[in-house]
Amino acid sequence: MSEEIKDVLTEIGYKLRDCGKEYRAKPLYRESDNPNVLCIKKSNGVWFDFKTNKFGNLEELVQITLKLKDINEAKDFIKNKFNFTTTKVEKEKIKSQQIFSKENLNQIIPDYKYWNRRGVNSDTLKLLESGVMTDGKMKNRYVFPIFDKMNRLIGAAGRDVTNFSSIKWKLIGEKSLWVYPFKNNNQFIREKKSVFLVESIGDMLALWEAGIKNTLVLFGLTASSKIKQVLMYLSLENIYISLNNDENQTGAGNKAAQKIRRDLLNYFDEEQLHIHLPSSNDFGCMKTSEILEWKKQIKT
Repeated sequence: MSEEIKDVLTEIGYKLRDCGKEYRAKPLYRESDNPNVLCIKKSNGVWFDFKTNKFGNLEELVQITLKLKDINEAKDFIKNKFNFTTTKVEKEKIKSQQIFSKENLNQIIPDYKYWNRRGVNSDTLKLLESGVMTDGKMKNRYVFPIFDKMNRLIGAAGRDVTNFSSIKWKLIGEKSLWVYPFKNNNQFIREKKSVFLVESIGDMLALWEAGIKNTLVLFGLTASSKIKQVLMYLSLENIYISLNNDENQTGAGNKAAQKIRRDLLNYFDEEQLHIHLPSSNDFGCMKTSEILEWKKQIKT
């Protein structure tokens, strides 16, 4: 497949630099002098533009490069000239990002008792600019503000601390655009060249207390396009899918972990992806010593 992909790219005008498992090139579909900004995987032709954060499969790259009106024209071009089909890359619909006023943060007080009782250090909670909301839609919830790369407030996740609400977590904002807590831990992810994908903020906090700070929260059971863009941008060696271990219950986390892995195989090599679920149902149920023991079992 690698040679066929190389032939297609060369045919449509790309001058490729061989970088092991990928090619680097200048994006011919837009103005750029950077010969390394476009990354194309040798194994399946999936590409990522580091400048624009756009990505897709080989057919889409052919379409935008040759300025074809229809994706079917690109498919026919590849099929007729090289006789092979490309990897399908599923994408979410583009959603608008809502920006909230930071004045909302004035309603947060540094009351850390709820998470302190669960073993989370106050310094961590302070770093995350979190606390109990005293007014508004998140009143009486422990709130974690969500920021984008420009430090704009784009959402919030609030945990009920009263035990009166039937809704444990409440989210405000478009979660498919969140990469949390990347503002606070991107240096740890870069240094480790690896990341743990977890379901919730509670899981993330438990791992942080065990010294595992290279984490990203999915806020559910799927990896959004935004998360995938960031993972590709970081050039990671290992991605650990660590959703909840629901084997003795619904099995939801276990099934979702397999589904995420299959999805990520469109963008990453098999040896980069690992499913490593917690030894208990979730990390919040585990002691720090148990998490450290769990970490020792990781195989790369």
